Amino acid sequence: MTDRSDSPAYLALPQSARGVLAAIEQAIGGGDSASVSYLSFMLDHRIPQKVVPSALQMLVNLGLIEIERGARGSNVFRLSNRWRGVDEAEARELAREVKPHRTFEKRPEVSRVRVAKLATLKLPKPMTVERRRARRRMPSLSTMPWQDDGL
Repeated sequence: MTDRSDSPAYLALPQSARGVLAAIEQAIGGGDSASVSYLSFMLDHRIPQKVVPSALQMLVNLGLIEIERGARGSNVFRLSNRWRGVDEAEARELAREVKPHRTFEKRPEVSRVRVAKLATLKLPKPMTVERRRARRRMPSLSTMPWQDDGL
């Protein structure tokens, strides 16, 4: 593990991929391989579900893990030694190949002339419609024979 953390392949990993690798290493423990579900990444290790697929692809590209098909469609992870043959330039290129789960793009700048036009633009006032007031009616109750004044 100590020489893996100093390798160019490991240093090219973003923080999210390092967290996924640490979760896989923890699940493997002293064994040969382990199966870690996406739910386990999310609940046990607090790794967002959107991060996991790109991080796994990056770990496979850099040769840090191997993924095999397990029973019932689960993934079985195994640590790999292919990372030893990856140099610094290749590690940067392999890490860049994987599209991150979220990309940030610059918004197109709005020209100052357009902003000035929008500021001076006068919008029409909203139309108001006058409603009729409803008359409040008093409830009429029928009178009982014993309440009748004889009129």
